[in-house]
Amino acid sequence: MSELAKHKDHGKFLDQILKLDQNIRCAAIYDGKYHAKSQDGVREVFKEQEIKSSFSKAQDIWSFPTQMSIKIGEPRFTATQYGEVNRITFPIGDVGLVLVITELHIDVNKVVDNILETHQALENDVRGFFYR
Repeated sequence: MSELAKHKDHGKFLDQILKLDQNIRCAAIYDGKYHAKSQDGVREVFKEQEIKSSFSKAQDIWSFPTQMSIKIGEPRFTATQYGEVNRITFPIGDVGLVLVITELHIDVNKVVDNILETHQALENDVRGFFYR
């Protein structure tokens, strides 16, 4: 993922996501550009182009307003479980879309909660980590 992960504004956030749990294999953000990082020593399941394609599909899903959200609320995240990993995608404030690849046995709800808390903490950081 060499060309994906180098944006300094998202690097700290991606690092924090990976530190949440060793079972998070990869974290990525799409904000008009792609940024991603993987755990050290973890075999990457998805190639760079597959991550870009996944974001493209996720962007279509998240930008499509549904009548269901009026009745049941806004969607929080989507998760797909494959034979080897979970793939979680969700929007996060002004940052854009987040994609997280995890091991199968991880609690997906807990991962999403922890990432949202981490994002909030970084947004509240007095150094103004994320630009508005």
